[in-house]
This record gives sequence, C-alpha cells and structure tokens, in this order.
Amino acid sequence: MTTTTTSSLFLFKLALYAYLLRLVAAPAFAIPNGEGPQLYKRARAVTNSSKAGLAWPGGDEALGQYLTTDKVSWYYSWSPQSGVKSTELEYVPMLWGKNQVEEFNATINQTITNLNVKAILGFNEPQEKGQSNLTPQEGADLWRTYLEPLRSSRNVRLGSPAPSSAPSGKVWIQEFLEACNGGCTVDFIAMHYYDVNATDFIRYLNDYHDTFQRPLWITEWACQNFNPGNQCSYDDIVLFLNKTQSFMDETEWVERYSWFGALWDLQGVNKDNALMTSAGELTDLGAQYIGAKPPMTSGGGNADGPNAPGGGGGSRNDATTKNATWYTLVGATWLTAALFYIV
Repeated sequence: MTTTTTSSLFLFKLALYAYLLRLVAAPAFAIPNGEGPQLYKRARAVTNSSKAGLAWPGGDEALGQYLTTDKVSWYYSWSPQSGVKSTELEYVPMLWGKNQVEEFNATINQTITNLNVKAILGFNEPQEKGQSNLTPQEGADLWRTYLEPLRSSRNVRLGSPAPSSAPSGKVWIQEFLEACNGGCTVDFIAMHYYDVNATDFIRYLNDYHDTFQRPLWITEWACQNFNPGNQCSYDDIVLFLNKTQSFMDETEWVERYSWFGALWDLQGVNKDNALMTSAGELTDLGAQYIGAKPPMTSGGGNADGPNAPGGGGGSRNDATTKNATWYTLVGATWLTAALFYIV
C-alpha cells in the first residue's frame, strides 16, 4: 500500500469518525405526528393587525395589561353600557335580546354620544334557548324597531345577530334576513365558533362570507368541544389560536374578532382557553393573543385538535422519539463497523 493510499484512508477514517461523533451526540428529536415540514408554523407569530378585541363585561381593573401592545383596539360587554370608566379602546354596544330592550332604549343614545360609538352588535345566539332565544320574525321586529333607526339617525354600523356555530345558526340568519324583507340593514355578519379544528374554522368563515357576502366579525371563538368527544390540550389551543388568528389578520373580509375569553371565568369553556389567570394576570396565551409573545408549546399539539395527529396530549410522541433513537443506534453501529474494517 502506497503512502498516498494510506493518507487517503486515514483522512476517510477521520471523516467517518467525525460524522459518527456528531450522530451519536445529536439528541433524538421528536417531530409531532403530522407536523413534518410544517414545523415553522409552530413559531409563527400573528401579524400586527389591530382587529383583535375583548369580550369584556368587567371594569377597569386588569384591562390595562391588554394594552401593552397595539394589537387590541376594541371591546364589547354583551350590553348597551360599558362597565369601563376610561380606556382608549373603542366600545361596541350590543342589544342582547328582548330582556335588554328597556335598558338599551334608555341608554343607547347617551352611550353613542359619550363613547363615540361607531358600531352596534345585534342579538346574542338568538337560535339558542339558553341565550336570547328569538324566532327570526321576532328578531326582525326588534331590529326594525330599535336598531335600524340608529343607523340613519346616529350614523352607526350594525352587526347581525351573532348565532352559535350549531348548524341552526346559519339557517336562523337566512330566515331573519327573509323576515326583514329588506327592512334591516346589516353592515357586517357577527358570529361565534366553538370547536376544535382550525382548518374547519377557516372553512366555516369562508362559507359564511360566501353565503352572506358581507364582512365578518367573529365575536366569540375558542378551541372548545361542546359535543361528546375529546377537548383540546393546552398545546392544541396554542396552535389553534395561532392558525385562526393569523388567518383572520391576513383576510381582508374579516374585520374584527374576539377570543373567548379575556376573563378568568369562562362559563363552562375549557379554562386552558383563558387569556387571564385567576389572579388577574395575562397567561402565556393572553400574551400570544396581543402579540407580546410568540406561540409557545411543550412540543406537542395540533391546530386541528385532539383527533388530529399529535393532538390532544400536549407532549412529545414517545414512539417517534424511540424510532429516532433506534435509527441513530443502527447508523452508529454500521459506521463503527466500517471504521474498523478499513485498515
């Protein structure tokens, strides 16, 4: 064997040895099932749009922490009156339903004047018995009596009644518009969404926009399953919020949105959706919502919920980790054999 050949073999052995060291030293990284090349989405921060709002029936305390960035620009309180004494946020009053007519009629003009109101929201989940519980005809009658006159006399925009995301919600809005018979001016569609799949959420919004041909306000949404089945893990919620909020920020016909919920008491919704702790401080999810922090998970989760690959557990996939470790050991064995075979 010549000196040149010996040198070449030595260099080859050295290169193999260096690669072997890198391979053995590298940690086995678990890629959540289904994420693969889409891992960049996990760290994607929301854009700088100011469509974000707050469903806020509380007072001034703790509200200021949502104003540390410019992300949040408005709030509503399910009421014609704001409980906040002073804030730079735009207030949007609501006529919740029949049982609020007297208060609304007595206070709305003063509220419009004092708070420079630009828009008013219609009834809350009118097709649900546990909410405003209105027939489409009742809704049309209330609208024509109490809301429509304000559009012309006070120059405010009017948002539709906001149905729940049950299939009956879309039907109710269609029947409401028919009952109005041209007498209700709806400037934008307000709507709610509670489910666990971000891709389905985007499809849902596209369907509403295609159907009603108006801008959308999503005044309540969360990663919450109200049907039998699994709930979102915290990691699922982080990714669900990131994907849905990013979509709405980037979609021109989505004008505004408000996550549920800004307060600690979520009234039966999974508390991992809370933007605030019981001590009145922002959660990491709250900081994500206002753009103060990027989305942060423990390494698991799926924006499309607990039934999607990687969803539900909020932790690494052990099988994937074990497979990665196995492949590392096999590769190391082959390289070691090759290294000692070369003389």
